Amino acid sequence: MTFELPLLLWLLVLLPLAVLALRGWARQRQRRRQAYADPGLLGAALRDTAPRQARWLPGLQLGALGLLLLGAAQPVAPVRLPSNQAAVMVALDTSRSMLADDLRPTRLAAAQTAIRDFLRLAPASTRIGFLTFSDRAAVLVAPTTDRRAVLEALERVKPAQATSLAGALVSAVRALPGRAAAAPPPELEITPTPPATGTTPAPTPTAPQEPYPPGAVLLLSDGISNRGGSPLIAARFAQDYDVKVYAVALGREGGAVSVIEGQTVFVPFDSQGLQRLTQLTGGEFLETPEPGALQGIARSLGTAIRWASTDLALSAPLAALAALFLIVGGGLGLRWHRRVP
Repeated sequence: MTFELPLLLWLLVLLPLAVLALRGWARQRQRRRQAYADPGLLGAALRDTAPRQARWLPGLQLGALGLLLLGAAQPVAPVRLPSNQAAVMVALDTSRSMLADDLRPTRLAAAQTAIRDFLRLAPASTRIGFLTFSDRAAVLVAPTTDRRAVLEALERVKPAQATSLAGALVSAVRALPGRAAAAPPPELEITPTPPATGTTPAPTPTAPQEPYPPGAVLLLSDGISNRGGSPLIAARFAQDYDVKVYAVALGREGGAVSVIEGQTVFVPFDSQGLQRLTQLTGGEFLETPEPGALQGIARSLGTAIRWASTDLALSAPLAALAALFLIVGGGLGLRWHRRVP
């Protein structure tokens, strides 16, 4: 146990002073009784307090005082409590191919709706981050329980050029708790995006050497990747750092012919590539971003209960216990003496 205000522990010297004051008050009370009562009638008029009663009432009062004085120093105890350690990075494909209209109104709009559904379905204690990717990835929100921050970032999404699934996976893995220093394989030729503000990269490890907090990536894409190296190598990188990839396919088999920015173009679609990523990392694949399908993923990703060390402030519990002592003492005083001590 530690104390945030240890100097206030000196207040505990008031306890022996309080004991002396109570004893002096008891002696003074006895002298007054003997001074104003006939010695022959003293025993019949005033009953002496039973030894048990004489100990209990001041004991409760002194106990309450001691607890309040101890709480004033703001004690803090390290305890292990169950907590939700799950963290999910939502990775949204914002390449121009996501403007295809084989999903109404567009693939990108359908993906945004799916993300909103996922935020609504996931447990409130789940930390969720958000990144967008096209030819490079950008972490917009580090894993947090603040859903509003993710929703605000989602509204600012704008389409860009090309697609790098490998870059998205590398950046998502590095944004998850405990993995800021994860080094991607040199075959990917990716310069990972810097970690979120407030984190300090540790020295680059040669290989994963410790268990990591539960982490996963929810990837929403049409599966087409034309930048940044092999997504399969990036998936193995995610697997090395205990990260599962869950993918939501956005598009129709066979691709689509759509008018994008005034031009009629053929937009391909590759769900098999996304399936391979999920199979390699032990995740799941969804062919449709409907809420019913997302609910199962939200449940499997949303809760990972672990015992975690935390500092528990004891001032409030000590004050509550002191109040209980005073209430009990007051009740006993009313019962035994018809007054509150």
